Amino acid sequence: MPALWAASVRHLLRHPAQLALALVGLSLGVGTIIAVDIATASSRRAFELSMDAINGTATHEIVGGPQGLDERLYVDLRTRPLQPGVLQPQWAPIVAGYVTIGDRDMQLVGVDPLASSELGPAGGERSTPGGPSGATVLGRPEWFTRPGAVVMAAGPASQLGLREGQGFELDVGGVRHPAVLISQIPQSAAYDSLVLTDIAQAQEWLGMVGKLTRIEVKMPTGPDGDILLARLRERLPPDAQLHEAQGRTRESLDMTGAFTTNLKAMSLLALLVSTLLIYGAISFAVVQRRRVIGILRALGATRAEVLTIVLTEAAALGVVGAALGLVLGVGIGRELVTLVSRTINDLYFVVAVNETTLPATSVVKALLGGFGTALAAALLPSLEVAGSVPQLGLRRSVLEAKAIDLARKLVMVSAALAVSAGIVVILSGRSLFAGFVALFMLLLSVAAVTPAVLRGLSRAAARIAGGASPIARLAFGDIAASLSRTGVAVAALGMAVAAMIGVSIMVESFRESLRDWLGRTMRADLYVTAPGPGADRPERRIEPAVIAAVLATPGIADHSESRQVVVESPRGPLPLTALQLPGVGYSSLQMVAGKATQVWRDFERGSVIVSEPLGWRLRLGVGDELPLATVSGVVKFRIAGVYREYGNDRGNVLMSRAQYQRFWHDDQVTSLGIYLTPGARPATVIAEMRAAVRGRQTLLIRSNADIRAVSMKIFERTFVITRVLYWLAAGVAAVGLISSLLAWELERSHEMAIVRSIGLTPLGAGVLIEAQTGFMGLVALAAAIPAGLLTALVLIDVINRRAFGWQIDLHLTATQFTDALLLALVAALVAGVYPALRVARAPIAGDIREE
Repeated sequence: MPALWAASVRHLLRHPAQLALALVGLSLGVGTIIAVDIATASSRRAFELSMDAINGTATHEIVGGPQGLDERLYVDLRTRPLQPGVLQPQWAPIVAGYVTIGDRDMQLVGVDPLASSELGPAGGERSTPGGPSGATVLGRPEWFTRPGAVVMAAGPASQLGLREGQGFELDVGGVRHPAVLISQIPQSAAYDSLVLTDIAQAQEWLGMVGKLTRIEVKMPTGPDGDILLARLRERLPPDAQLHEAQGRTRESLDMTGAFTTNLKAMSLLALLVSTLLIYGAISFAVVQRRRVIGILRALGATRAEVLTIVLTEAAALGVVGAALGLVLGVGIGRELVTLVSRTINDLYFVVAVNETTLPATSVVKALLGGFGTALAAALLPSLEVAGSVPQLGLRRSVLEAKAIDLARKLVMVSAALAVSAGIVVILSGRSLFAGFVALFMLLLSVAAVTPAVLRGLSRAAARIAGGASPIARLAFGDIAASLSRTGVAVAALGMAVAAMIGVSIMVESFRESLRDWLGRTMRADLYVTAPGPGADRPERRIEPAVIAAVLATPGIADHSESRQVVVESPRGPLPLTALQLPGVGYSSLQMVAGKATQVWRDFERGSVIVSEPLGWRLRLGVGDELPLATVSGVVKFRIAGVYREYGNDRGNVLMSRAQYQRFWHDDQVTSLGIYLTPGARPATVIAEMRAAVRGRQTLLIRSNADIRAVSMKIFERTFVITRVLYWLAAGVAAVGLISSLLAWELERSHEMAIVRSIGLTPLGAGVLIEAQTGFMGLVALAAAIPAGLLTALVLIDVINRRAFGWQIDLHLTATQFTDALLLALVAALVAGVYPALRVARAPIAGDIREE
């Protein structure tokens, strides 16, 4: 046994580069998972902290429609007990909306510090900005006496260049208001995206005088609490709904669920590639010592002792790789959190992430992932070498014969995996998890079939090239004869390349589908909206006088009006767009269910149209009813059609503006679509519009082309994260290929010395090695292309459909394969650089004697 341990240590010390490359690959795989965990957890934690800061210790909240709640409801609840003789709930009125300060979007929260000393941002230990009583900040006299008084966290105040007592302007939907910073909340991540002000001031700024966004409620616990909840529901008017406070937070976070699941799946791909990398590293370590192990077995070493040595090496490699991956993941995660939070801001809600969070579960995941991956990858080669007969263990031909036999069997495994993936897709219904299982089975099928493809193509190349050059026959024949060394490396690269091709096709198909959708939907020449985050926020509205001034601009032939809001429903809050369209606007939507002429006829009669993502998520179709909470209670609206949309994955409900005004008593306008007269120049009309509204409201006035450009820019930002993750996975595969081929080429130094001794020049030897490695890169690409196409279909028709609900049209172009070709060739050619230089410079006599 000591001899075995000594041989193990000596081998590791003699091959530091091979060991280092294996550690790099494993740490990259683990680090990618940790980075995604950090980015998603940090964004989630920042949002939870801001919601806790607003909700405080509230257990429930009362919400209304787009117009908010009448503040008289709060007065009634405060002054009239729900149940005499029992402890009453605590109440806190809230007015909230989004504002822009400088170039930063923040949430404005209007509170009443006197409403409750234990509830909401004004008090309570969980949310107090200035101490347990809240007196330090919200109890200052300026809060009540100084117009425009606000409080914000020290971090964002510093980033905006604001000091206490300094005046500034904040923008609400394009209307500027004077404000003054009266105090700062020190070192509180919970308030990084919040601006606090008096509730009356918030009502004025947000155009909600006499209205509340919601009423926070803290119910007593026990039987009294249940009684009070029932009484409260009886007291609420038809336009008010009661929800659990934490439930609303979960609903908001659930919106990002599909997005974060996709990120985690991409990170798991890197770890899956790492598994093959570690398998290759352990296999090569075993192959390189096969002769030594065979001799030690012949001298008395048992199979259990050999198995223990190999698995111990793998375990040590896994622990060290996991530790390095944890450190690397923290570094990558700090950069990735910016991309993730920016995408969440673009698509879901405003969140400010100034602190990174490393969940304890991620540390456990890193250690178990690295350790488990290394052990699982090492199990097969360790069992093979431990179970081999000592005298056969000395023969390389025995190992290669087993590798060839295994490659043949893996062809059947590959077919079984591919068929199983199809069965999983067909039988799994809408399960997103099952979709990812099918995807990974498909990628594993690529890895399983690649060794056989490599052997078949290299033997064919040897026969074809052999007639022209004996050296070429030797080069390609050696690839086929060394399948135990080359097969795993090329399989890992093939799997990563297949994933890259699939993701590239999916992204390009989504891009082209989005571009086509924008071209169909954006029919107006100009679009006018109020600026600010959240297109469906009620404070984003165009003032009536401003609308009149805009429409009085010369050169306008017709226009559309829309109001975008979020309405309550028994199935959660739903985005709703109320439309008033000109005749040409009716052809802008592509119906995926329902005949267009009938759909629009029913639309004008009061039916609604739902987007494809919403219809998919809620399982709604033509003829179904959608209940929505209106000012007079819940009303069921018939669904006339389903239209294609890529604007957001939450979906949308379309309703005629007349119907919306009837049920919600809201005549505000969020945006205008302007149709110009023939010959009118958009730039001239835009300039005249800006001049007409100058000093009243700042508007976003964009041309059709500008809207499409901005939309595509947001799309590109969204998929930057995906590209980063699949390049990380590809990097793991490239490291694995370099590691494997480096070990293989160094082992062949004796053979190359013999070939050089019979006339092969140093340059010829270098070209030979590069030709071999380049050929293996092309084989990996050849195996990956059909699998990449299938991967793209799974991503488009299964993963994206189940995650987001939209249907993407497949678009194939030659450029989608460029990155994959570049990766395969560059990785393979780089892998051969050092061995080529070494063979070209090595003394022939020394390498011949090395045997």
